[in-house]
Amino acid sequence: MDETEETSTTEWTRVPDPKCAGRLFSQELLHRGKDSGSLSLSLDLRHSRGEQDRAIASLYRRDGLQWSSPLNCALKGDVATGSGVDRHIISTVISRLMSGLHLNLGGVAVTRIFEGESDHLIPSVSEELLENNMFAMAGRMIGHSFLHNGPSFPGLSPAIVHVLFGGSLETAPVTIRDCPDLDIREIVEKLEGDAEFKEDDSIHQLCLSWDFPAPSNSNRKWLAKKLLLHAVIEQTRRQINHFRRGLEDTGIWTLLSHRRDVIPVLFPRESEAQVTPQMILDCITWPSSITVIFDKYEDKYLGSDEFCTIDIKRVSSFLKMFIENASPAELKNLVKFWIGWEVPATEMKVEIVEGTFPTSSTCFEKLKLPRHYTEYNKFHLELCACISTCYSGFGCP
Repeated sequence: MDETEETSTTEWTRVPDPKCAGRLFSQELLHRGKDSGSLSLSLDLRHSRGEQDRAIASLYRRDGLQWSSPLNCALKGDVATGSGVDRHIISTVISRLMSGLHLNLGGVAVTRIFEGESDHLIPSVSEELLENNMFAMAGRMIGHSFLHNGPSFPGLSPAIVHVLFGGSLETAPVTIRDCPDLDIREIVEKLEGDAEFKEDDSIHQLCLSWDFPAPSNSNRKWLAKKLLLHAVIEQTRRQINHFRRGLEDTGIWTLLSHRRDVIPVLFPRESEAQVTPQMILDCITWPSSITVIFDKYEDKYLGSDEFCTIDIKRVSSFLKMFIENASPAELKNLVKFWIGWEVPATEMKVEIVEGTFPTSSTCFEKLKLPRHYTEYNKFHLELCACISTCYSGFGCP
């Protein structure tokens, strides 16, 4: 290995910014795998949600794949091609993992790998999910997305993250909100409370089923902690181990072991993962009056002399107003429609064109807005309609 290669392979260990370290490590890993056979994932938008989810699960449940291999994605039933398709599909993978996959495992229509409330998600205790390799699959999905600078996985319980990366059970920061079972929550809260303790069959049955002693006034506080720890951590230890194995399979465990500051990048809090108006505005390259635009539908070039500067300023101001007032869900839809996934790019271009509806060129991270809008209400209505198509395709005509 020459001096240049040695420098590049250790640079991720030295840079202070964890996001930059993650990008450098991922680039290094992908470079090493560039000559491997490609990983292929094809989704057909004409198929049902269940068929699409089975195609996703079929890839990520496979053992022995090299996840740093070149990625080759196809989106059938849509005109989009290029890197924007890769971004769209990786974003779809993480979105389906978060919302639940339509796989019909365990007799339920939607299979949720993680359950609970936001920022307190824990692995499902389902044995069937373990047997079907679903937690290793989840780890591979998240690690693979990280390798390609895709969406992170927000909302995981800090207690699960603690144990996942080698923290002891005794120091796991478990809280009542980490328990998704409301019946168990109620029992724990009764035991933790200061009200006079009363005999309760449900408490006795739970203690008996988990091999804990019967509750009493003397042990109630201790028992509350033990029951909560068992519900959140001890019941999910095998799931956590499988989840870790999936992350290890993608090759990013080396990074996470050496750079603990990268862990919050991979597993951010829900509030930290939200796209804000300023995040988007800081990334936008606004159009100017000297931009020359090719309109493929009219098959002609539209020079700057055909655009009134006031049109460019007006439509640009409409977009700025939309971004500043949009809901978090609308902002995510806008970014995904624009570039292929919900993670804002460093440079997101806007062009004002002759056209009917807003369109995007995700490969070039470019949003194309028709110049004809003179009223914000109509602009808002039609932009919302177009970006709502981002989860089924790219909204291209």
